[in-house]
Amino acid sequence: MKKKLAALALGIVFCMGACGEKKDAKPAPETETAAVETEAAAPVTETETEEVLETVLEEVVEETEEIPEETETETETETETETETETETEAETEAPAPDGTGGGTDAAGNVSSIHLETEKVDISGLSTALVEWGSGGPKDSMNRPDGCIIDQKKYGYLGAYFLAPLEDETEKVVYLTFDIGYTNESTTKILDVLAEKGVKGVFFATKGVIENDKSVISRIINEGHELGNHSVTHTNMQAKSVEEQTEEIMATHRAALDNYGYEMHLWRYPEGKFSEQGLGIVNNCNYRSVFWSFAHRDWILDAQPGVEETRQKVIAELHPGAIYLLHGISPTNAAVLGDLIDAGRAAGYRFDLLQ
Repeated sequence: MKKKLAALALGIVFCMGACGEKKDAKPAPETETAAVETEAAAPVTETETEEVLETVLEEVVEETEEIPEETETETETETETETETETETEAETEAPAPDGTGGGTDAAGNVSSIHLETEKVDISGLSTALVEWGSGGPKDSMNRPDGCIIDQKKYGYLGAYFLAPLEDETEKVVYLTFDIGYTNESTTKILDVLAEKGVKGVFFATKGVIENDKSVISRIINEGHELGNHSVTHTNMQAKSVEEQTEEIMATHRAALDNYGYEMHLWRYPEGKFSEQGLGIVNNCNYRSVFWSFAHRDWILDAQPGVEETRQKVIAELHPGAIYLLHGISPTNAAVLGDLIDAGRAAGYRFDLLQ
């Protein structure tokens, strides 16, 4: 385009030059030879020159009017190319969602998995002494268990959560977590209540559940909940070697990734038994260890706590940054969950997803 306009401009200059020479030229001699030379040197009259100039100018105007259309077309092509490139890049970097929508999100746009890169620690000098976690004991002025506050300060640097990490420790936020070593009708009811109340939770599942209860796990992921890692064997991790502990974590991790395209990043210790070195191993596997600030004896189906007693207890234990551990097989938990959410909200609490 630039070359064409340059040529047209040169044509205008040439014609203008020719007109100037024609006007300033002296009358040609009235001889046959002179007439021939004059005809060869200046065959264009002033009228003809003006016609040529008008033609050239019309072409320039036409070319100028066409430029924006070409530029717009080129811009659209470049934008389409950039969009296609970005789409291809996203497709390469994001894992497929379990419902086939791609990009690690469900149909509603909920995040279905997060890739976590932790700062690695040297575990060689960390203690292997067994710690058996429980959230009982005295409470502070905000109803938080003292043990949670102490251990959060002691082990938090290894990515362990005994209370939710809040910038404002007085913020009224509660996080619901559910352990599922297997599933039953209560698991489905719990998911129904969460859907009805618009609340998301973390479901810590063993490798067997992830591989075999695909309808439940797919629902957990597709409804925007977080899927957590609860080991392969659900046994005391501290009785195992470093390599065995690592495989307990990563074998379950691979099960979720292979079956659902889902990358887990939250870990819960079976029975709450851990060690300082064990926390370091979990951290180095790109996981956070999630404990709890409330739990109750709800995992034995033949000895379930009473519904009314449990309803009062779970509501009375509300506190800022609370992490509730509830077993997903408990009919009592399924019965009181909606009341807990309603009472918490009435008291000014917000139920968030721990991520």
